[in-house]
Amino acid sequence: KNVGYNMRALLSWLKDFTPLNLSNEDLSDVLTLAGLEVDKVERTPFSFTEVVVAEIKEVKQHPNADKLKVAQVFDGTETVQIVCGDPKCAAGMKVALATIGGTLTDKEGKIFKMKKSKLRDVESFGMLCAGDELGLAENSNGIMTLDADAPVGTDLTELLGDVIFEISLTPNLGHCMSQYGIAREIAALLDQKASLPAVNIETSETRCDVSVEVKDPDDCRRYCCRKVRGIKVGPSPDWLATRLENCGVRSINNVVDVTNYIMLEIGQPLHAFDAKKVHGQKIVVAASEKETSFETLDGEKRKIPPGILMIHDAKGPIAVAGVMGGANSEVDEKTTEIILEAACFDPSAVRKGSKALGVRSESSARFEKGVDFEQVKTALDRAAALIQTLAGGSIDAGEVDCIQKEKKRKQLKLRLARCNALLGTTLSLNEVASFLKRLEMEVKTEGETLHVTVPTYRNDIHGEIDLIEEVARIYGYNNIEKKQAPVSNSSLPHSPLYLVEKEVRGRLIASGLQEFLTCDLISPKLAALSLEKHLGEKEEIHVIRPSSVDQSILRTSLLPGMLQAVKHNFDRQTEDLAAFEIGHIHFKDGNDYRERLSAAILLTGKRRPYHWEKKAEETDFFDLKGIIENLLEGFHIDDVSISPSHLKSFHPGIQGEISSQGLRLGALGEVHPDRLKKLGIVKRVYFAQLDLHDLLQVAGKTKKMSPLPQYPGSERDWTITCDRHLPMGTLFDAIKAFPSKLLKTFSLLDVYESEKIGKEKKNITLRFTYRSDKQTIEQPQVDKEHNRLTEEIQKKFRDFIS
Repeated sequence: KNVGYNMRALLSWLKDFTPLNLSNEDLSDVLTLAGLEVDKVERTPFSFTEVVVAEIKEVKQHPNADKLKVAQVFDGTETVQIVCGDPKCAAGMKVALATIGGTLTDKEGKIFKMKKSKLRDVESFGMLCAGDELGLAENSNGIMTLDADAPVGTDLTELLGDVIFEISLTPNLGHCMSQYGIAREIAALLDQKASLPAVNIETSETRCDVSVEVKDPDDCRRYCCRKVRGIKVGPSPDWLATRLENCGVRSINNVVDVTNYIMLEIGQPLHAFDAKKVHGQKIVVAASEKETSFETLDGEKRKIPPGILMIHDAKGPIAVAGVMGGANSEVDEKTTEIILEAACFDPSAVRKGSKALGVRSESSARFEKGVDFEQVKTALDRAAALIQTLAGGSIDAGEVDCIQKEKKRKQLKLRLARCNALLGTTLSLNEVASFLKRLEMEVKTEGETLHVTVPTYRNDIHGEIDLIEEVARIYGYNNIEKKQAPVSNSSLPHSPLYLVEKEVRGRLIASGLQEFLTCDLISPKLAALSLEKHLGEKEEIHVIRPSSVDQSILRTSLLPGMLQAVKHNFDRQTEDLAAFEIGHIHFKDGNDYRERLSAAILLTGKRRPYHWEKKAEETDFFDLKGIIENLLEGFHIDDVSISPSHLKSFHPGIQGEISSQGLRLGALGEVHPDRLKKLGIVKRVYFAQLDLHDLLQVAGKTKKMSPLPQYPGSERDWTITCDRHLPMGTLFDAIKAFPSKLLKTFSLLDVYESEKIGKEKKNITLRFTYRSDKQTIEQPQVDKEHNRLTEEIQKKFRDFIS
């Protein structure tokens, strides 16, 4: 399942933006049928029972304790006496009352039952609870205060309980990574409106003194900030902490919680800096110029490489843009002034920073999908107003809104005929226009064509086909009429290339190799490891709108993906691999885009599993060569040649080019150690790649058969001293080309190297088999033919043979 993000949507929060009268099951079905797959629907879990909403009617001082009070509390049925230690306990408050027989869970997870108790000789028939005592907050400042309109006697689980929809969002649904985003989708599906709460900003006469400089406009289209002074950092109110907890976010303090709350509500990440820790009241958005040591909010000291987008003040970095803030500007309990940030960072820049830190935060997840350029200031103002409400203080007049690159709304055309043809529908122009308008798109009609203006938050819509998909979603996939597809009893013959692919796969599996499947899209770092293409140097194809920098280039060889798979296996203690992959490589040839089907083979580690009786041997170049020869033999190719090559991807002395009938079929060799080091691979890796299109051209149609020999043969061994760099393939080709009716086979018997014959020399022994098809061959005939052969070879290779 292609899941990009798991979103927890709260029913109560969704109702803040659009009316919902559906059952939970019906709402789940509506979302799922529209492509927002609901994995689970659950109610908020609580760690207490029999806790009710109660109202304090009267409060008196405890007769025997200065720090205790005696309250008369109405629980909806009767008035009970409660001894309470909170000094702010007062008549008229709505509180959470743990009644006799109810249960609470302490921080160690132990459950205890409420009983009647006596404190300093005064009886207490229950307990007024704080948020942390109910497991609803990390820390609480006294007893939990409920809204004035909370119905007395209501079970607290009903009052605070929520329905949580856990939704699997596919990577294209970045605009749904918020409560409002989900509500907006529901409103469109139900043909109703969704709207955000109005934002009312009250500013002081003090002007904002923060200056902002954006040095990398491509990485930061828009940067906004506000300054809030005189705040008091403390615990968040229970309603806020509860909503965060239900969405899987831990409550920290009222300021930080507001930034997380607005991110979950609108989908715009924010960050708060302690203004007194920001030197020069200056913000600079720029990429790091050199490796930087930086401590992040989680207390980790990290090495930030050059080229990572960061937020700086007058002295240095204070945050990794879109990923995580720095400990040097953290908001804590002593903070009284903050600089509140909201920005539109480039997805690729944030992804790069996230990878560098090894952290994928809630913030970076949203930036990587693209945030709404037009919503940045709205989110900032809403957060500033909410902080003012919860933490006090005053908002400086005049926000900073630094727009570097305006984001224009996409203008697209949709042909009605095309829409109906693809969906199999008969929708009218007005119906299609209505569906798109429900998605907040502006629509104008011209004949049978719709001119559509797409909202800036829809980063997933690029062309007509995307608009057609939206029409199908809103119309309802289940409303599209079912039609019987035409059926034919005849089957089309398989293409020759498919048959070659099938044969190659079968033979490699039979050779004991496992099949790898890697992605066609790779990162620039992996692309640099590509095998030089035996077709000639070709241009890489870059994806126009990559979902991430790790999938921005189409592979030009199968080597990068297989090396990445090797690294993945090595990291998991699997170091003996014999694998293959069949897949397409892609390249640009002038103005044309090409695609070639290729097969690759990779060997590394031990040749066979450990056995007590046999020594474990490492795989080598000749194992790879043998697999290649066996594979090509199955295609009845007689004149295969493996000649020297000079590819930078391979070890200079351990590589070769595979050819037949004048076509270069591929290459094989030991992967260059320098390339392996870039991925942290320390073992030797042997790799080969074949072009299956070329293999198809040289493959024999039928296997050539010959009768078993009727007459005995005669063998001759020939030892020569030659240059140690003499390629055996070249020598073997010359022997194959020698015209002889008696020479049937030859093979390499031995190779000997020693300082006695010289460092640049080697002795090789070849064994030749001679045989006549008509009669028993006589020894003089063998000697004559053998001498003729050896003289011819010595003459051809006189510069190499001593």
